Amino acid sequence: MLSEASYHNMTVGRIPVIEGGIQPTIFDAKGDLLTATANDTPARLAVGANNTVLTADSSTATGLKWAAAAGGGKILQVVTNTYSTSFTTSSTSPVDTGMSTTITPTSATSRILVMYNGIHAIASGAASATNLRILRGATNVLTYNANGFTNTTNLFRHTIACHLVDSPATTSATTYKIQIWNDVASNITAQQNNEGSILTLLEIGA
Repeated sequence: MLSEASYHNMTVGRIPVIEGGIQPTIFDAKGDLLTATANDTPARLAVGANNTVLTADSSTATGLKWAAAAGGGKILQVVTNTYSTSFTTSSTSPVDTGMSTTITPTSATSRILVMYNGIHAIASGAASATNLRILRGATNVLTYNANGFTNTTNLFRHTIACHLVDSPATTSATTYKIQIWNDVASNITAQQNNEGSILTLLEIGA
């Protein structure tokens, strides 16, 4: 127990120096936390950046870290592209239309909602049809077969609208693009009359 004299001589705001005591000098800034690096080993954890949350992480010295708040189910970013250059092909295997959009996910656990709305046309040809697919890089993630079909010599103009939810599992720049092809060697067109097709990518937090 401290004597009366010792009590009156204490510095205001200081904890008496006793064996095992923790001194206020361990803290350096507003928001600092008292934690530990091992048994009986106190340590200071500096305050994190604004809008971060305290997260358990056994790989750090204190077993804790500051991290961005989880954005589960929330839209983290939106990237959209309108492409208006007409493209015509008679290929019976997939070819690029020129439409693509690139997104860089903020987290490898995010999902990407891909939404496409395109203006297409079939010029002529028996059993002629527009087939379409969406690629992530070189990987096919969605295929639409025989969307828009004509067996007359009249122009058939149509819209293709489709969407998918993809999991690229990366934080690197990721490009999605549109390819089309015909069932027969007859002309089909994307961005008919140079009207804009739209490809939109939404990053959804896990």
